[in-house]
Formats: sequence, structure tokens, C-alpha cells
Amino acid sequence: MDVDAGLLHSGANQSHRASGHAREAANHLSRGPLMSGMFGEFAAAESFHEAVAMAQAHHAKTLQAHQETLTAVGTNAHTAATGFTDMEERNAAQLRAVRPSSATRASRVWAALEADS
Repeated sequence: MDVDAGLLHSGANQSHRASGHAREAANHLSRGPLMSGMFGEFAAAESFHEAVAMAQAHHAKTLQAHQETLTAVGTNAHTAATGFTDMEERNAAQLRAVRPSSATRASRVWAALEADS
């Protein structure tokens, strides 16, 4: 399996950045309530006001959910990239332990030859 840990970290950073934008948008939508009567003082205006207020609350809640999801995706991507890097380093160390370098093998061969002489 080929994993580009740098690309995973980059994607994680982008996810965290998008999460921040979603949080800012949710905060902006949640800042102030819609003023009662802003669409007029008649029944249809009040109904419209309620519909807009409900939509505003729904969108703010949806943005908060997106923020949480994007944060989790970014965190998981960072964790995965770190895990792959750590695993690669452990595997490389294990390979070096069972397959010594050619310089080490050559010195062993010379030592064996000298011992036989």
C-alpha cells in the first residue's frame, strides 16, 4: 500500500480550515434573532417571520454539525498519517535488524575468512 502522509496531513489541515469556516458561519447565523414585526404587522408577515426564523435555526444547527464532522475528519486524517509514518519507521527498523547492511556482511565475511586462516 502506498500512502502519502504529507498529502493526508494537508487534507487534514484543509478539513480543519473548512471546519473553522462552518463554525464562523454558524456563529454568524446564531448571533441575533430576527426582530418580530420586521416583515410587517399582519398575519402573513408573522407566518413568514416564523418560517425564516426556523430556517435560520435549522441552518445554524446544520453548520454546527458540519463543523463537528469536518473537525473529526481532520483529526482522523492526522492520526492516520502519523500512524502510517510510525508503522513505516518501525517496519524499516525491523528490516534493518534482520537484513544487515552490505558493509556489515562484508566485515563478517572477512572475519570468517580470517578465522579460518
